[in-house]
Amino acid sequence: MVREFQSVIGKETRRQAMEKWGGKPDVLLACVGSGSNALGIFHEFIGDEDVRLIVVEAAGFGLDSGKHAATLARGEVGVYHGAMSYLLQDDEGQIIGPHSIGVGLEYPGVSPELSFS
Repeated sequence: MVREFQSVIGKETRRQAMEKWGGKPDVLLACVGSGSNALGIFHEFIGDEDVRLIVVEAAGFGLDSGKHAATLARGEVGVYHGAMSYLLQDDEGQIIGPHSIGVGLEYPGVSPELSFS
């Protein structure tokens, strides 16, 4: 649902790219917390094999520190808020609090659509 709301970002990016330089971008880069920002811009381009999609996660104090928000890089499959996705969790499946100074990047999971794309 949130991806659908944010999809205006990708639609506008495609429109402006075509208008300003007559083609699609080669690369799209987006930060990822829960995923709405990234999916908002990526959704319009997912079918375009010639557009490279790159996500960047909050590494906090480092991926091995336990104080980060890198759910795609260090998460494991689990269920949170009723959806299966990658989560920061302990060996018993309990959520581990993420760490980031970036607003919106402190989330223990990532959207199912990003998790399994």
